[in-house]
Amino acid sequence: MRWGVVLPAVLVVASCDEPNVHILTAQLYDPAGACVGQSDGVDVVQGPSTGDACNPSCLTITSGSTTSVYVTTVCPPFPQDYTVEGEDAAAEAGDPCPGAFAALAVYDDSGVICAPTVDEAGDEAGEAGDDGGGDAGNDAAGDAPATE
Repeated sequence: MRWGVVLPAVLVVASCDEPNVHILTAQLYDPAGACVGQSDGVDVVQGPSTGDACNPSCLTITSGSTTSVYVTTVCPPFPQDYTVEGEDAAAEAGDPCPGAFAALAVYDDSGVICAPTVDEAGDEAGEAGDDGGGDAGNDAAGDAPATE
């Protein structure tokens, strides 16, 4: 299933049909590449937009055995499905957020993002995917690189 194409379309439709929701945008962190991807819609949030000029937050969400790590400057509140960590949070061993914040800083300084994977490159070339539904937060976790 190609969520890279379907998920953004679902998020846009959901936000247009319901005036009291907004799209949570964030950048997926790839710990293997120590980089972030482009900013994408990752979830639909109840309530009006809270702005996107806040201090960075690290959002993690787990679906099955896959954990996705995102960084965003969108202002809280965030959906309850996510674990939220600020830059000043104490990092435990194995915490992916310090690396995510470092990758965001590199992006902010240079504009460098992760190179698309073979699967993402196919999606960007216009490859159509399934139009399945589901909860956006859980779907996002299924498409992300796994962290350990």
